[in-house]
Amino acid sequence: MWTKINDCGKQLTVHSKIREENEGQFKVYDIIEIEFDQYKVELILKENVQEVEKIHQVFSCEQLVQYNFEVEEDETQ
Repeated sequence: MWTKINDCGKQLTVHSKIREENEGQFKVYDIIEIEFDQYKVELILKENVQEVEKIHQVFSCEQLVQYNFEVEEDETQ
């Protein structure tokens, strides 16, 4: 289940999956490193196609909330 990010410290850990939706197209990232309020991510899926090239980006918590990123949460909890 995907949930909007509103509290990075409680919702995000290393290897959390987050996604960005833009005009009906999704990009899914894996968080590979967290340093203070900076989240280094690796693009793993773009429009449901697995990415071969390793693309890294760094987002702040403010950016993740502002751009309505969602985090994948374990449904068994």
